[in-house]
Amino acid sequence: MHSFDDYTPARTGQWQSTPLHLIQRGIAYHEAGHTVLGLLAGFACEYTRVHTIDVGQANAIGWTGSTRWAPSFGTFLDVAVASGAAGQAADVHHLRESGRLTPETARAARADHDKTMVINLLEAAGCPIVEAGPAPGGGLAWDQVMAHAERLVEQEWRRITVVAEAILAAPDFTLSGDEAARLIGA
Repeated sequence: MHSFDDYTPARTGQWQSTPLHLIQRGIAYHEAGHTVLGLLAGFACEYTRVHTIDVGQANAIGWTGSTRWAPSFGTFLDVAVASGAAGQAADVHHLRESGRLTPETARAARADHDKTMVINLLEAAGCPIVEAGPAPGGGLAWDQVMAHAERLVEQEWRRITVVAEAILAAPDFTLSGDEAARLIGA
């Protein structure tokens, strides 16, 4: 069983000149990537949402997202893809689909907090992980995890879009895990 919250690093604010509705859209697609690939891997999602955070400056707020999982079981690869790589892969795919993928937007879509969380969790569970392949015996290589997540995001893009749009349509930008599962038939 994996407790993702125990390994999530603190997030830091990032200033962007991107219009608010596009920031919210990108975060919704990011969280939908986590949600869909996690549900399809058999994880139990409690909720997924887009919300504000205090970015540590006077009267400043930022936007982020979170997907909360009930205690779940899965392979090390499932954990790495669903909780680490899926959000970034979905965000980049959305940028490409919308014609807004540039080196700058790709950098802004990087999800180092997700990657760090997964690396911490996997290492604590005894799964060796390296930045680039080949993967060590019984372990993973992050470049291969990202490539696998990108393939799954491509394959499940319709479902990711359905969940992202449902998050954006929700009055409080929150979708329960049960609602997400129903929407994708999981």
